[in-house]
Amino acid sequence: MTGVLLVAAAIFVLGGALILAASLLPAWNAKARDLWPFYRSEFLIVGAILLPSTADGWIFLAVLLALAIRGQWELFTLFGRSPKTVLCVVAMVAGAGLVGTGVLAPDRLPVAALVAIVLVLLAGRLDLPHIWPAIASLVFPSLAVALMGALRETPAGFLWLLLAQAAVETNDSFALLVGKLMGRIRPFPRLSPGKTLEGLVGGLAAGLAAGLAVAHLLLGLPIFEAFIATAVALAAGLAGDLLLSGLKRRRGVKDFPPLALLHGGLLDIYDSLLFAAPALLLLRSGLRL
Repeated sequence: MTGVLLVAAAIFVLGGALILAASLLPAWNAKARDLWPFYRSEFLIVGAILLPSTADGWIFLAVLLALAIRGQWELFTLFGRSPKTVLCVVAMVAGAGLVGTGVLAPDRLPVAALVAIVLVLLAGRLDLPHIWPAIASLVFPSLAVALMGALRETPAGFLWLLLAQAAVETNDSFALLVGKLMGRIRPFPRLSPGKTLEGLVGGLAAGLAAGLAVAHLLLGLPIFEAFIATAVALAAGLAGDLLLSGLKRRRGVKDFPPLALLHGGLLDIYDSLLFAAPALLLLRSGLRL
């Protein structure tokens, strides 16, 4: 645990030091001041997942259930579906079952996913055009959250979950920092118009360094395997971020229904993590890491 705290502290200290240094430069002073609220909020974002994952399994399960249910609610709202309808309630109950299975009996997750889909199909009277958002919510966020729980339950699972979170959260934070201070080129004007090339490169570099620190120093992976694991987490996180950004743009909104004023909805906050953690679980299964 000491190593975990040291790595986390080093990342936060570096981020704060860069903002402080930028605030001393007249050209960046105003932009740097705007970054402090985002910096402070990162403590809550990281802690909300990291701390429960160190505790008793039931505490972590409760956090994952809240994450999945809130995520489904945001998705239904995005598509103009009332979360109070019978179909949406059935989907949220089925999604909760997936999450519980992912934590308590991960090997039964494929069967649980099939049962969940059948329940939603029956609740929606097999009307696919009408119920597809409910079906989609079982895949994301419910199944993604379940797989994140399954990753935590594997050997050294806490450190693997830490690897996913360290890589993607550091990437997101430094992408925002660098993008705000010096971003000019926008490589994804339609999918994610707020992203800049400078922020993307800066974020990926920082995320790679943070991921390597966890994978090599804490997990003890050889440097090449540590690089592969970190790269997979970063690629999956970026893909998830862009996919959901494109989905929101198609619906004509900037963010999911807001949970936090600075970051939008829960799916805006944890979109990268909910793609990165399952990707690492699949990587471990394939390479037997």
